[in-house]
Amino acid sequence: MKSPLRRPPASPPPSPFAERVRIEADPAYRDRYFPGLSATIAQRGHWRSAEVDALVRRLRSPP
Repeated sequence: MKSPLRRPPASPPPSPFAERVRIEADPAYRDRYFPGLSATIAQRGHWRSAEVDALVRRLRSPP
């Protein structure tokens, strides 16, 4: 005897941040629709680099 007809399992809902991740990960899309976002992301990277450099200098300096 055949099993009754059943629907395939539903796919999980998309992540609420999927669109944001896609925008930040795709430079062409980001530059076209959010030109200020590229500059902000670049600035954030510079700040993080400066923080890491300052921490490295502090840890390498003699007490």
